[in-house]
Amino acid sequence: MFLGKVVGTVWATKKTPNLEGVRFLIVHPYDLDKEPSPNLVVAADRLGAGIGETVICAYGKAARSAIGDQEMSIEAAVVGIVDQVDLDYNACRSEALISAARELEPQD
Repeated sequence: MFLGKVVGTVWATKKTPNLEGVRFLIVHPYDLDKEPSPNLVVAADRLGAGIGETVICAYGKAARSAIGDQEMSIEAAVVGIVDQVDLDYNACRSEALISAARELEPQD
């Protein structure tokens, strides 16, 4: 699993039949070893996450289980919408890690 921020949505009018009715989000994963990852992931969403929210995503079989269909043609799915992230900055060993962790905190 990974944490990421929802940065957009994907609209596809034509798709395989088992994806009908599934909403897709563009998620920007966080990599706490360095910085937020430069990669983007398209994740199926049945929870109703919105742009700007931090989400928990799963890959592979865990993603298909969360959506409820092991035969579904997906690789990633939103499995949780994050309310709060608590981090112990004393346990962080580098400024890069601390900076990346602060990106996860809600903005006032």
